[in-house]
Amino acid sequence: MLLLLISIIGLLIVNFGVGLIIKNVFKTESQSFVLTSFFGILSITLLQTIIAFFSPANSFVEFVFLIFGSIGFLLFLKKKDLSYVDFRKNINFWFYLLVMMIVFVGSFSPYFYDHSSYYVPTISYLKEFGVVKGISNLDLLLGQTSFWHIYQAGFSHFIDVFFRINTYLLILFLIYIYERKQYFLLIFIPIFLVFVQQPSPDLPILIITLIVINELMSKRENPILLYLSMFAFCIKPIIFWLPILVILHGFSQKKFSIKWMIPVFGLGILLMIKNIWLFGFPIFPISFPDFDLAWKPSQEILTYSSQIGLLKSYDMKYSYQQVSEFNFFEKIYYWFLIGYKSILNVGILISLLVITIFTIKKKERFYYILLSCLILKSILIISFSAQYRFFIDVYLVAIFLLFKNISEQKAIFTSVFLSILISVIFTFPGFVQKINIGEKMSTFSWSQLYQPKENKSVNINTEYKIGNLNFYVPKFPFQKDFFPSIHIYDLKLYDYYGVFPQYIGKDFKQGFYQRKLNQQEKNQLKKIISETEKYNPKVP
Repeated sequence: MLLLLISIIGLLIVNFGVGLIIKNVFKTESQSFVLTSFFGILSITLLQTIIAFFSPANSFVEFVFLIFGSIGFLLFLKKKDLSYVDFRKNINFWFYLLVMMIVFVGSFSPYFYDHSSYYVPTISYLKEFGVVKGISNLDLLLGQTSFWHIYQAGFSHFIDVFFRINTYLLILFLIYIYERKQYFLLIFIPIFLVFVQQPSPDLPILIITLIVINELMSKRENPILLYLSMFAFCIKPIIFWLPILVILHGFSQKKFSIKWMIPVFGLGILLMIKNIWLFGFPIFPISFPDFDLAWKPSQEILTYSSQIGLLKSYDMKYSYQQVSEFNFFEKIYYWFLIGYKSILNVGILISLLVITIFTIKKKERFYYILLSCLILKSILIISFSAQYRFFIDVYLVAIFLLFKNISEQKAIFTSVFLSILISVIFTFPGFVQKINIGEKMSTFSWSQLYQPKENKSVNINTEYKIGNLNFYVPKFPFQKDFFPSIHIYDLKLYDYYGVFPQYIGKDFKQGFYQRKLNQQEKNQLKKIISETEKYNPKVP
């Protein structure tokens, strides 16, 4: 916890310092410590992404940003403009208690399966190599490389070596609550505690969504809100409705300037360039438009990916052939009959109904725009892959509206009580593990008082070569410790479709592509699969 607190303080200083410098350069008005810090995060990420095309996110890059941020913070201290930290007057005992609980829960070991299979491998390759052309041919997951992980990679050498940047982010959100005196938002703190042990890109888009909606409803229009909403889209495109909301609301209030769109277009172009470079298409995982680039994944893999996305809508309960034969009404009917997750699907409809009721009741233009954007989002996402996890933002908007007028005392009590409950669950996870939740959660250890706990499981990797590609195969498939690694499931997928990743040139520096396997290579691949299967890893 001690090292985590030091990391959080460092990030608070650096991001605010950078944000202050960039904000003054662009003459953007805002006296908010939190919005200025987010502006710093956005600016750092933008620069880190550009740098990643030419250089890895190494320690030198981090050192430059640390110096830059420190200079900005020192200039702030020199000017003695304390308006940015006026929130100190609102801070009370409960603020410090929630800070300690956030840091305490953040000190536990990561337990998301995506942590080892997606987050850490993505950050690791960015640290070592920067963005690699056609990396989705090696592992389709790496093709989505979130802006949040680019930002994370840039601070993973000195200031955040334990990958707990989400803990800092939740502290920043807590500061925002006290800065704006919007205490009803405290009810989201316990919900977000489940994200702080790993660099999940879900947390930043959810926090940004709540901040943007709250600012708009409080009639504090600011171009930073548009940039933040576009940043959220760049982190995870399923939040595409948020910048649309800001733009439409700005036009409806006649407080929108076309020049605000210049940074938006810049972010959008950078996102598409990044996706084209990594994935071969402008928006991951959509294979349209097709520029027929040499490093795009094979059509077989793209087709398989879209089929899996459809099957996950039904929690893999039905085969692709069965789902394909469903008519419109059967698709809806079976979507509500997939076990306990169908309750979450019902929750999507209930959330939209709640938002609709508020819209009818308030009869304000903002609510109509908000409802329209969320309906548009729901229709488009359901068309591709109607997984409940893609609708977390819809749930949160409904909760936001339901509890917006809750009293400060009730909000604090609810937040503290539920946060304590979450802390107890993390400390003694045996109960939830009995119902197959949080299998990777570990109990509390005293070493957490000094530094965050990490997963220390040993994973043996074996090196192989097929064609011109040297690669590692992890014995435990969700722990890709070396680059380039291909786990057993992708090996079986490549075996089934008869394709395999290859270097475009002599090594990974020139990127990857996929080509058909010859018979000798197919036999070689089957032998590798057979050797790896001997270990019989436990798979969730």
